[in-house]
Amino acid sequence: MRVIRKFELLSLLFVVTLFAQNASAGPVELLPESSHYQGRTYYSTYTDEGLIRGRIDFAVYDTSGENEFVDAGFTAPGDGQYIYAYQIFCDDISADAVDYFSIVGIGENTLGDPVNDNIGSVDDLTGEGIQPDDPYITSSTTHGTMGVWEFTNGLLISGKYSYFLVLRSDYNWTSGKYTFNETLANESPVPGTPEPGMLTLLGIGGAMMFTKRRKSAQRYGVYLHN
Repeated sequence: MRVIRKFELLSLLFVVTLFAQNASAGPVELLPESSHYQGRTYYSTYTDEGLIRGRIDFAVYDTSGENEFVDAGFTAPGDGQYIYAYQIFCDDISADAVDYFSIVGIGENTLGDPVNDNIGSVDDLTGEGIQPDDPYITSSTTHGTMGVWEFTNGLLISGKYSYFLVLRSDYNWTSGKYTFNETLANESPVPGTPEPGMLTLLGIGGAMMFTKRRKSAQRYGVYLHN
């Protein structure tokens, strides 16, 4: 009898331990840690199909310093000093799928030319990530410049997550917004545009630098840091 009770007690302790481990385990984190800027935001809304909720992980990597994104073995398309990366997670409880994700209010003329060369997606190497259709840059009278990643045919369904959604720019981040399935929310880093007064100062400084070093073939870039 005592042996049976001991076995029951050990079994109960084993189950409790497993439950505690699962409860304490944090959400899956796949984006490489950034020493420049990193964060997370959550979304929850109702669609025609029902509740959809999840989270968005994001990070900004500065390629002029320690670039953890590249160090982790990933390559972002295009060029630009800053790599913006986002990853969308759709919770198990969601009844609907994420049709598209976009960041809005990107600073004017911050994406280079042609702009669509600086937006794309990167395989997260888990074998589980969902690849979006060809990402693109567009604009609207409501949201201004937008970077858009579409997931057609309901691929980003309950319990799934996206590839790394990436964007490159020579301009540092500012606090922006994102949209998905017609929902607009805050807390998303986007390339920011210098204020007019700052542009004037940068222009004067650039002219002085060019005068002092006009014989040099080296090109100089000016970047903003928030």
